[in-house]
Amino acid sequence: MRTHSLALITVLNAAVNFEYANAFTPVTLSTPPTSLVSSYPVKSASEFSLNMSNFIGMDDEDEEDDEDEDEDEYIESSVEVGATSPFTGLKLDPFDPKPLMKPRPSKYFPEEYENKLSAVPDDELVQTMSAEERAENLKVMRQISKNDLPLLQDKRDHAGYMEANQDLKRRIAKDPWFGVNERLRDAVQFGKSEEEIKKLRDLMEKLGGPPGDVEIGWRGYAEQIDIYKYEMSAVAKAMRLENAIRKDRSAQGRARMEERKRNEEKEKEQYEEDMRFPGLRREREAKVRREAFLERIGGILEEDRKKTEERAKEILGKLPETEDDMIRSSIDQARTDLLKLKKQRGGSAAVEGDEATTSAASGKKGSSAQKAREAAAAEASGGRPRLPGDKDVTRGELGDMELDPSSSTDTGPLTVEVSSVYNKEQSDPPMRKHCFQYTIRITNNSSTDTIQLLGRRFEIQTVGSSMKDVVQGEGVTGRQPILKPGEVFEYTSTAPLSVRPIGTTIIAARMRGEYRYVTLAPEQETATDDQVKSGGDASAELGTFHFIFPEDQRVIPFKRTEDEVDEDDDEEDDDDDSVAVKKPEASKPSSAAKPKSPASSLPGDDDMKNGDIVGKLDDSSDTTNENVRVQVSSSYRPERSDSALDKHCFAYNIRITNDSEQSIQLVSRRFEIQTIGSPNKDVVQGPGVTGRQPILKPGESFEYTSTAPLSVKPMEKTPVVARMQGEYNFVQLGEDGSTPLSSTPLQAKLGVFHFVLPALEGV
Repeated sequence: MRTHSLALITVLNAAVNFEYANAFTPVTLSTPPTSLVSSYPVKSASEFSLNMSNFIGMDDEDEEDDEDEDEDEYIESSVEVGATSPFTGLKLDPFDPKPLMKPRPSKYFPEEYENKLSAVPDDELVQTMSAEERAENLKVMRQISKNDLPLLQDKRDHAGYMEANQDLKRRIAKDPWFGVNERLRDAVQFGKSEEEIKKLRDLMEKLGGPPGDVEIGWRGYAEQIDIYKYEMSAVAKAMRLENAIRKDRSAQGRARMEERKRNEEKEKEQYEEDMRFPGLRREREAKVRREAFLERIGGILEEDRKKTEERAKEILGKLPETEDDMIRSSIDQARTDLLKLKKQRGGSAAVEGDEATTSAASGKKGSSAQKAREAAAAEASGGRPRLPGDKDVTRGELGDMELDPSSSTDTGPLTVEVSSVYNKEQSDPPMRKHCFQYTIRITNNSSTDTIQLLGRRFEIQTVGSSMKDVVQGEGVTGRQPILKPGEVFEYTSTAPLSVRPIGTTIIAARMRGEYRYVTLAPEQETATDDQVKSGGDASAELGTFHFIFPEDQRVIPFKRTEDEVDEDDDEEDDDDDSVAVKKPEASKPSSAAKPKSPASSLPGDDDMKNGDIVGKLDDSSDTTNENVRVQVSSSYRPERSDSALDKHCFAYNIRITNDSEQSIQLVSRRFEIQTIGSPNKDVVQGPGVTGRQPILKPGESFEYTSTAPLSVKPMEKTPVVARMQGEYNFVQLGEDGSTPLSSTPLQAKLGVFHFVLPALEGV
C-alpha cells in the first residue's frame, strides 16, 4: 500500500510541475497565460518536493487515518477560503451549483446601463475619425459580425469568439455615432418626447451622420440590418414570398369581387333594357358582330388591293388611271355578293349589311329618313340619369292612395305649392303623346332672411315604367330668383309624356322633387360663386303629386277571368305581327277559338305595288262595327330600326271598346299587311289577342300595343312603307257573362291605316 501511495504522489508532483507538463500538452490546446486559471496562485515545483524520510516506518493503518484527517482539513479550508463574492459581497456556498454573478450592463439594468452610456456628456461627444477611417471601421465591423463570429461559433472556439466580440465592441465604441443611434432607437420605440428625439438626431448630425453606406430608415435611425447589411435568410425569404403571394391573392380576390359587382349591375341594366325594348340588345350585339366581320373582310380586301397596286407598279412601272376605280368596284361587288349570300341564308328578315358599307357602295349620303331616325333615337335616349321607380306606379296599382294632382309642402322658411292640369292642345292621344301643365308657387315665409333659389331636381315616373327620370339643373326657368321676406315666385311649365292610359289607374305619371337655395347674409346682394358651386346650404321639398288623365282619356277597366294569363302589355308583347312567316302563337284553348294557322298571301293593292298611293295617308283609323269600336294608331320605332339594312319597325296601339248592351268575348284576329312595292298581302291570323281572349262588359275597353318589324325598301315617291287592315272576331255572351249566345262569331273591322316614315310624313 505504501508503494502505491508513493507512486501516486510522484505522478502528481510531475503533473503540477509546469516545465514538465508542457512537454505532454498538445499545441492546439495551449492557451495564453491570461486565462481564468492563471488568476489563481500556482505553486512551484520546489514546493511539491517530497521528503521520503517522512514516510519511512508508516504502516497502512496510520496512512488511512492521515487521509481522513487531510479530507476534513480540506473541507474546512474550502469553507474559509473565498467566503464572500468579490462582485456582490455575499457569502458563497462552495456546494452551490449556481453561484451569484455580477449582471452585465444592459438596458434591463437602468442604473448600470445609463451610467455606462452617459460616461461622456453629449456636449463633449466629438467625432475623432475621418470619413475614410469610419468607412474602414464599418467594413471591419461587418466582417466580424457577418463572417468571424458565426465561423468561431460553429467551430466552438469560445476564446476566439469572445476576443472577436470584444474587438467588435471596441470598434463600435470608437465611433460615437453608433451609441447615439442606439439611444435614438430606444427613444423612438419607448415613446420618448419629441424634444429628446430631436436632440439625439441633431447630435447624430453633429457626429458626421451615418458612416459609409449606412442608410437612415423612415423612423430617423438605422436598424442593425441597415448597419451590417445582413443577407436575408432562407426562412425570411420564404416568409416574404408567402406574404407577397397572400397579398397578390387578396388583390385578385378584391378584383374578382369588383368585377362580379360590375357584371351584376350590367346584367340588371340589360334586364331592364330587355323588359323595355325586347330584342334590342340582341340586335345591337348582332350589329357589332356584323361590323367586326365586315371590317375584317374590308381589311383583307384592302390588303389585296395594295398588293395588286404594288404588283402593277412592278410590271407596268405606274398604275393605270382606271385601276383604282376597278379595285373599288371589285370591293363593292364583293360586299354586295356577301350581303346577298347572308340574305339568302337568313331569309327575308335577315341582316343585309351595315349602314357604313351600304352608303359607301351606293356613293350616296344618308337619306332624310335615316337622319330623322337617328335624331329620334338620340331624343329617346335623353342622356338623363335614371333611378329605380316605385313599384305601385310600375304596376299601375296604387290601391287606396289619394291621387292628388297638387301638393303643398313647408320646408324651413319656404312653402312650395304645385298644381297640374291636362293640356289638350299639345297632346296627341293616338300617338300616345300626352302633355300636362303644372304651376309652382314658392313663398318665402321668413320675416328677416332673404333667400336665393340656386337649382332644382325633379323625379318623374310614368305609369308602367320601372324607372324614374331625373331632371336637374341650375336655376329655375333659366334664372336664380331672389326672394325677400314675404315675397312669392311663381312659374308655369309643361311635361310632355309618352305614355298610354291603362285600366288599373287614372294617373299618367308621378312627380316629386326639391329646390336648392341659399340664405343671403345681411348686405349680400347675390350668392357667391362658391355658394353656387356648392349647390346652396339647404333644400325645399316639392311634395309628391300626380298627372291625372281627363275622363275622355281614361280606360274603363275590364274584369278578367281567373283562368286568363296575366301578363304585362306596357311596351312590347309576344304578338309581333310581322310580314315574315311566324311560328304558331301559343294560346289558351277555347271552345270558339281555332288553332292559329301560318301566314298566307293574297293579291295586293295596285297602288301599293307601284307606290302611287290612292287616298289619304292616315297612320291611324277609327271604325265601329256590330257596336264594337276599334281604334288604332301607329308610330315609328327608331331604336329598333336600321334604314341602311331596309329594316323598319313600327309600334301600333289598338283599343277595342264594347259599345253594345251585352258582354262580348274576343276570340280571334286576322290582319292583312302589304309592304310598298310588294304585289301580295301577307295574312296574319290567330286566336285571341296577345295570347288572351278578353271579356268586355258594356262600356269596357281593352287596349294593347304590338310591333310590326318590316323588311322593306322605301320608295322616293311616298313615305308609306306598309298598309294594314283586319278584323276581330267576337261572340256575344249571355246574362251570366260567360256563356256564348251563338257559335258563329261576329266581326269588328280594323280600319285601313298606314305605316309612315316620320321624315316624309308631311309629303
